Amino acid sequence: MTRLISRDPFARQELHRESVLAPAHSCDWCGSYRGKTADKNTMFRYSTETDGGRKFTHPGLFCSKTCFTSYHA
Repeated sequence: MTRLISRDPFARQELHRESVLAPAHSCDWCGSYRGKTADKNTMFRYSTETDGGRKFTHPGLFCSKTCFTSYHA
């Protein structure tokens, strides 16, 4: 199940985040795991959905939206 993170009304698209169980995987951008208080076995996978119904899943697993944005900039 995905969670809506942000919406761009001009581009008519939404950014969604999904929690993925990945016990031996670190962040593709910074190489770290999630914070001390968070569950270290989960990472985030991001996808873009348009108003037309198309879904594009971005490659990689990330610990935060900041790492995702930096990686795909």
